[in-house]
Amino acid sequence: MRNLCFLCSAALIALGLVGYLGWEAIGAGKQSVTALIPAFVGVLMLVGGLVALKNTMAGMHIAVLFSALGALAGLGRFIPAVIQGELSGPGPVLIGLMAAICLFFTVMAIRSFKAARRAREGSS
Repeated sequence: MRNLCFLCSAALIALGLVGYLGWEAIGAGKQSVTALIPAFVGVLMLVGGLVALKNTMAGMHIAVLFSALGALAGLGRFIPAVIQGELSGPGPVLIGLMAAICLFFTVMAIRSFKAARRAREGSS
């Protein structure tokens, strides 16, 4: 699970950097600090992954907390854009990718937590 955390963190950091540093290449109208939001979420998840190297349970819970918050924030922005039909430009694409990465990690972490709990209860 830690490896998946590091992979998703790296993807989010790269996504944020592409949105911020490559704003002209992706067709954005101007450079915006809000394009770094995926990178901020990725760094916080990375911190959880680093904590998990010493304390697996606490670190993974930290990582999934920020992943879930990233998924909720991304979906909270992406769903209204889809409903209003405002999917042109790089903003909704970046938001959708952030939401997808965070949602994927959150679901996989919850599955892992459930499996670990079943394994603990089965061994007692």
